[in-house]
Amino acid sequence: MKLGTIITIILLIFGLGIGLALDPEKSNTRPEWAHNVQWLGEQPDNAAKIEELLLLEIPPYKTEYEMVNISSNGDVKEMHISVMATTLDSSNPDIYDFVYENNELLLTGYLLEAVPVRNRNEAITIALNDPDVSTSVRNSGAPSVKRILPGTSQKFYLPKTLLSVTWKGISALIDPDERKVVQVWKESGTVK
Repeated sequence: MKLGTIITIILLIFGLGIGLALDPEKSNTRPEWAHNVQWLGEQPDNAAKIEELLLLEIPPYKTEYEMVNISSNGDVKEMHISVMATTLDSSNPDIYDFVYENNELLLTGYLLEAVPVRNRNEAITIALNDPDVSTSVRNSGAPSVKRILPGTSQKFYLPKTLLSVTWKGISALIDPDERKVVQVWKESGTVK
């Protein structure tokens, strides 16, 4: 083969590699943990900008989102946005509510139960190691485990992601990094 032909083939292969890496279907702003993002219903005109902001605000907890469904209602001045994100390693979704106003996204509520089974079980074990919790939950059934975001957890402990383990009548706030119960609430109003 002639040197010119070899160089042409190498350049074609190199160009093809760059072309595949710059796939226009794949957003450069989409994080690796968001496998499939779709808007339900009619997309607003600024859907790409809103999606970019949303994906900065909704990282999953020690897992990846297989599906992120976004729905919106309202107008350009004030739009209410709901996000439901599911994972393969939890049967419960993460649900977020936002308001998009003046090109800013404001989190107005959330229910985050997409906690991987391993982390869920660890949080339950940590909660049950607290004597007050273990004596209060006899025959109470399976607890719910929810993620608490730093903005909320700073009101009770530190601004970091915590887990809440709740049985009927009692709830324990868990610091999974320190592997400890940081606060307990009882139905009677008692706080530890």
